[in-house]
Amino acid sequence: MKLPIRRAVLRGPLLMLAVVTLIATSACQSSAGAANEGTASILDRVERDKVMKVGIRADHAPHSSVNEKGEWTGFDVDIANAIAKQLGVRLEIVTVTELTRISFTKDGKIDAAITSISKTWDRAREVAFSDTYFWSYQTFLVKKGSGMNTLRDMVGKKIAADRGGNADDNWLAWLKRNGFEGQAEVEQFGDKQAAVAAVRNGTVMGYAMDYEPVMKHVKANPELEALKEPGGFGPKYDGVVVRQNDTKWLNAINFALQEIAESGEYDRIYQKWYGPQADTPLPLQGKITVWPRNG
Repeated sequence: MKLPIRRAVLRGPLLMLAVVTLIATSACQSSAGAANEGTASILDRVERDKVMKVGIRADHAPHSSVNEKGEWTGFDVDIANAIAKQLGVRLEIVTVTELTRISFTKDGKIDAAITSISKTWDRAREVAFSDTYFWSYQTFLVKKGSGMNTLRDMVGKKIAADRGGNADDNWLAWLKRNGFEGQAEVEQFGDKQAAVAAVRNGTVMGYAMDYEPVMKHVKANPELEALKEPGGFGPKYDGVVVRQNDTKWLNAINFALQEIAESGEYDRIYQKWYGPQADTPLPLQGKITVWPRNG
């Protein structure tokens, strides 16, 4: 015996609810479609236009600076050129600062930032990092004869730090780990030469920054020196910065770094800027991880 088919008829509030649900579902699908239309990888455009726009700092020798001839020079500049070469595109440098390098990446003004930028959890919430391509540590630039020889000598002293950097955060973290929480006075500078001058004239007792630029300033200022305690107060793991949620572009950067490492080009670049004969020698403290190609 066949059972009669019962059809539900929507009336009044039920009909209105169904209509609203249908409209909301269609809107969600439309929004998702629009979002997907804007998710093309940066790699697609870089390969199409044959240009890779990279944000680089002009004030962070030996990583990156502009010489007397107006030419870009430095370790990060050479790394950026090597990546562009691996991708088969032209490098276009866009000047950024510590304060703009992340915002320029997020806003699409640059395709990547190669700016001696240390990996941190806070930064990784805003942008994505490549594999580490440079390893160092942070320490203090101090005046010779100031009595500042160890990190404990710096406890409670007024220090300088770069606005937009993370050396001051690492110094505060070191103080906390070692039982000196709250014993710090930090003045942030937007001008590196002003910070160096503050060390020279005793306005601050030290300038917290990466070891390599510390040594560059020491070379240019015989009355200054690096804090004698080795190892510094914070580790430094640099990565290339790209926008989030673009795995295709991030992979392309990582693969280029691995190709540079395998070919020996990375070692040549590193020795040029940080080898024993360089102005700022720093023994290599890490190695770019090269992934298996198959399987």
